[in-house]
Amino acid sequence: MNILIIGGSGFIGNKLVEYLAKNAEPLISLDISEPKSLYPNTFFVKGDILDSKIIQRILIEYDVSRVIHLVGLPHIGNCKKNPNLSFQLNALSVQQVLEGIRISDGDVKMLFASSGTLYGNHPKNPVKEENPVAPSDIYSYHKFVAEQIVKSYHVNYGIKSIIFRLFNVYGGNPLFGKDVISIFVRSAIAGEPLQVMGGKKFRDFVYVKDIANAFYSACKKEVAGEIINIGSGTKTTIMEVANIVKKCFPKTKIVEKPEPDDGTGIFADISKAKKLLDFYPEKPKRCILNFLLSFKSERRIS
Repeated sequence: MNILIIGGSGFIGNKLVEYLAKNAEPLISLDISEPKSLYPNTFFVKGDILDSKIIQRILIEYDVSRVIHLVGLPHIGNCKKNPNLSFQLNALSVQQVLEGIRISDGDVKMLFASSGTLYGNHPKNPVKEENPVAPSDIYSYHKFVAEQIVKSYHVNYGIKSIIFRLFNVYGGNPLFGKDVISIFVRSAIAGEPLQVMGGKKFRDFVYVKDIANAFYSACKKEVAGEIINIGSGTKTTIMEVANIVKKCFPKTKIVEKPEPDDGTGIFADISKAKKLLDFYPEKPKRCILNFLLSFKSERRIS
């Protein structure tokens, strides 16, 4: 089973390459950026995902049977500022990859990283895959378009695929991340208070290593034609996150500012992931704490 990871130098991609390499799976990583680390049995190809000919060449040359699509412009604010780039990376890139698979005419299954933001601010929790979607921003609209492209190639050309709706992924370097955990950590390191805008708001935080495990399981199993939620299946409030950060940085103060829609958010029903992929993720509160303690120790932050 040769696996092509598109976007292998990114946040999730880098962790996935590391995880799969440890499981001795032959890997090909495609990205426009050089990887930070090279692993045994892993090949890196520098190239643009928007060039379907590169995809086609890699599929044939390396006899690829699984493609994991991780490329995208993830930050909602960035997508709003750069809607054309958002469309190219979040939607058009999916078309190009599927077209490369179609032309190569091989037995290839694609795993696509979509987003839980498609559900919008759903009134019922936990959200299930069959719940109606309600995209409300450029990012989620483009992810929705990408999902329709994946479905169209599955229906019209028989290309096997799985759509993963990822929830709030954490586990990257907090010094550079744009997620709330990273923002809180940087504030704590700088000796600044944690600004909690609506402490009762909640999210579904899922560890990046659990994401890698889900993708690997989907590669091994004969599952296709499915949309699957990948989250922790647990509701965690922003105030709970702030208190976890405070445990790691005891001198940090927390300043809470209420918001009109306080107490809103979504978290995933992951029963399908458990059933089809044997997916049992870490509980976020304990996992976030252990992750931050490890980060603090490695960086020797007092």
